Amino acid sequence: MITFPDIKPPSYPIGMTVEDNSIRSNFEDGSMQSRVKFTRSRAKYTLKWNSLPQAEYDVLYKFITETVKYSAQSFMWTNPATKKTLEVRITNVSGAELKTLAFWTITLELTEV
Repeated sequence: MITFPDIKPPSYPIGMTVEDNSIRSNFEDGSMQSRVKFTRSRAKYTLKWNSLPQAEYDVLYKFITETVKYSAQSFMWTNPATKKTLEVRITNVSGAELKTLAFWTITLELTEV
């Protein structure tokens, strides 16, 4: 199984949202009926590096574009706060900027498989 590259941890805060796995119907009398749409809620994690050195950015860029090809391959990622290892995919890459000479800012969204 592919693992996330060994680069410095992302900056804090690490964002997390949980997918709503329910479906609801509202009725004219004000009542609501709901049910489970699918069996599990996947978590999405937003990771941001504010000053990633050029060498580590190159490793991350190669991982994104060549190893996992954005969301084409899943991989194992260890949450730096909980130390729990999860199987995830990259679902968004944004905000890549060269902030200062040889230091990058980049944001990734990882979604549980």
